[in-house]
Amino acid sequence: MKILVLSPRPLRPEHDGGTVATARCIRGLASAGAEISLLSVKTEKHPEAGNSPDLKMPPYLSAYSTVSVDTRIRQAAMAHNLLFSSEPYDIARFRSPAYSRALRALLKNGHFDIIQCEGLTMAIYLEEIKKLTASPVILRAHNLEHKIRKMMAAEELSPLRKAYLSNLSRRLLAFEKQAANNFDAVVPISEPDLRWFTEAAKGKPVCLSETGAEEAARMPEPPDADQRVGFIGSMNWHPNVEGVKWFINSVWPCILEKMPSAKLQIAGRGLGQGKNPLPPGKNIVIAGETDDARAFMASCHVIIAPLFAGSGLRIKIIDAMSAGRPVVATPVAVEGLHAANGRELSVASDAPSFCSALFSLLHDPGRREAMGTAAVALVKQRYDNTTNTACILEFYKGMTHDS
Repeated sequence: MKILVLSPRPLRPEHDGGTVATARCIRGLASAGAEISLLSVKTEKHPEAGNSPDLKMPPYLSAYSTVSVDTRIRQAAMAHNLLFSSEPYDIARFRSPAYSRALRALLKNGHFDIIQCEGLTMAIYLEEIKKLTASPVILRAHNLEHKIRKMMAAEELSPLRKAYLSNLSRRLLAFEKQAANNFDAVVPISEPDLRWFTEAAKGKPVCLSETGAEEAARMPEPPDADQRVGFIGSMNWHPNVEGVKWFINSVWPCILEKMPSAKLQIAGRGLGQGKNPLPPGKNIVIAGETDDARAFMASCHVIIAPLFAGSGLRIKIIDAMSAGRPVVATPVAVEGLHAANGRELSVASDAPSFCSALFSLLHDPGRREAMGTAAVALVKQRYDNTTNTACILEFYKGMTHDS
């Protein structure tokens, strides 16, 4: 089966959840026997990786190309969009004549059994895709975009930003509903998103395929006596920034009071670039971007996920669990995860409970080991990438009557 994947970001480097979700899905489909071609958008936020030999086209792809698209937010364009268009600006700024030309060339010069769009952004090209091919076009929904903006609006203190985010959320809701009905099928990556798409697009084929891990084994804890707390996530994403700020201001002082030698390690894209600066704090190490997220997690005793806006599945939580690292997370961060509070991870909704859950794990190595062991078992059982992506391929075969 030949599949063309359209993505709003390059395949590498795998430094953010969206890129990881796309790369793992492609690797899983390829290992199950699909022939994959990829056409990606390259932006200032997601530039293509460098020219080192190990970043050449992966062997599991039949074809791979990127198109540069300027998606920078411009105040004049945003205002024009707000006044004269009903289309969400977050989507509209990804429209590109150059990308359209590359897409048309691919569809005119070759046949694909399935066109897979990675996220709502690529729905902006759906109309022209359908003019060029009768092949099924699938939305692989990483999350519910309107839901994230609605949560961000609820947390926003600035009246102007709150009003804009609320307006954007309403636009995205209408766009998301229309897209769900215009695609030939939807592949959500979490059960809450599955329920929404099933309701929004009654009668459309919908297939749940949760994002998974490619390996699962408990890694040894660092030998250091000082307890290390870790956060990893793209700091170009506003909810991550706000969550880490909240943790540093509201939770970290409580931990230091109980464990003065504890250290907080923060890794992720966008750190140290002058934007979204984090508040100062004692015993905080800014690790920056890391090429090996799993190794970073192994260097910590506990991983945190303090999010107050989000949708889909938090891949970094699954990855931490796959390495046997206990996770303390807010309810929003674990939505859709089939993990039990107190068994595979800890859930805390406010600063006092977050501090209590985190200190309990830092103080008790036996509890960390038990939770880490249970987490690895859950990942092997439910979040195995090979198993989950093979289900997508079977779903596609049913749509194309390919046995």
